[in-house]
Amino acid sequence: MQLFNKTFLFITLVSFLSCSPLAASGEPPQNPSAAPILGLEDFIHIGLQNNPAITAARSRIQAAEGKRTQARSGYLPQLSASGETAHLEQIDVDTDGSNDVMSGVVSARQLIFDFGKTTGAISASAYNIESEKAQLNSVGAELVYLIKAAFYNVIADTYLIQVANEQVHSYQMQYDRAGEYFKAGVRSKIDVTNAQVELNNANLQLLQSQFALKSAKVTLERLIGVKPANGNYLLQSTDSDLKEFVTLLDPLPATLTEMLHTASLQRPDLKQAQEQIHSAESTVSQKQGEYWPEIMAKGSYNTYNTEHDTPFLMDQWQVSIGIDWQFFSGLRTKGEVAEAKSNLRATRAQKRDRELLSIQEVTDSYYLAEEKRASVFLADKILKLAEENMELADERYKTGLGDMIEFNDAQVRLTQARSNLVTTFFAYNTALAHLDFAVGIYPDLSLKQEQ
Repeated sequence: MQLFNKTFLFITLVSFLSCSPLAASGEPPQNPSAAPILGLEDFIHIGLQNNPAITAARSRIQAAEGKRTQARSGYLPQLSASGETAHLEQIDVDTDGSNDVMSGVVSARQLIFDFGKTTGAISASAYNIESEKAQLNSVGAELVYLIKAAFYNVIADTYLIQVANEQVHSYQMQYDRAGEYFKAGVRSKIDVTNAQVELNNANLQLLQSQFALKSAKVTLERLIGVKPANGNYLLQSTDSDLKEFVTLLDPLPATLTEMLHTASLQRPDLKQAQEQIHSAESTVSQKQGEYWPEIMAKGSYNTYNTEHDTPFLMDQWQVSIGIDWQFFSGLRTKGEVAEAKSNLRATRAQKRDRELLSIQEVTDSYYLAEEKRASVFLADKILKLAEENMELADERYKTGLGDMIEFNDAQVRLTQARSNLVTTFFAYNTALAHLDFAVGIYPDLSLKQEQ
């Protein structure tokens, strides 16, 4: 699902910071014309390449592949060679003699059949690889959601700075107007003081909003694992007026029933749980094979190099087929089989628990998205009423029918209404992102892994 897929225009975070005292905070100057422009998809792409959690998940896949190679070695020939040199003293009743001897041995050992021990180990390791791949997808899906949430938080903070700037502008005009009215003898000094207090409060909120934006940007950069262009980048965003937010709302992607069905098919944690069950079943087969013998083929060739011919130091070779059966291991095998079966039952129970959890997460996420979407429409209505109320309060103050308290109250309600619309709009987009995560929509992580 493409979220927030309306016409993108460009807003730089620096443009909001440069108009405040924070622009002189000691950060290096930025050159907007040379800065890269990054949108949501760019941040997701960078994060999937650089986030440490992704790197760790890929490394666990490589480790699982190494274990599968170890398990497969049981079906391959085991070859060995050895050599030695010795000084031989032969003493008997007839002769005394010495002999320097060099010898070498080459041997081979091949498993023929072991009643499922090696097969079970190979199967378990193969399922573990698929389990780790599913875990990688789970990590990737969660990371994408977190990046989206952080990105929307940054955009929301830029709009909140606009709201704070508008509030400062309104209080500045009111402060100037109150001063003119006081000089003309129309209003008292208390109106001027009151307007100055509110102006300072508005500047304080603007300052807090600017720092909140900086913090949100740091969170986003932490999630993607790097600071692009050393922080000298432009942020791709919408440049829409608050009144247009309702028209930008994406619909819910499907019904709750459809999304629950989709989640049951594609959530990576459910796929991982199924692979873990297969692995546990293979481990049971592997342990049960310990009750039976191993059938082996063996071969060796011995060669000797001596100073004097010696009858018992002649080259020789040998080929044999044998059985190695430990038919009683002090109940160790019985305990291992019982442990493997218990682990299998626990793994099946864990899968069922994950299924129930997925139903809860999808349902909660769906209802949350519905709530946030309805909240955007309600916040839009409240904003229209607050704007109308502000116009009335302003006109009443101009004509002397209203006082400063009425004006301030209307301004506070307007600022709150604007802020609520911003927060609810981006909360809805974040809720849609979480719904994607709960359903199991994840990026393609089948990239070539680092060796």
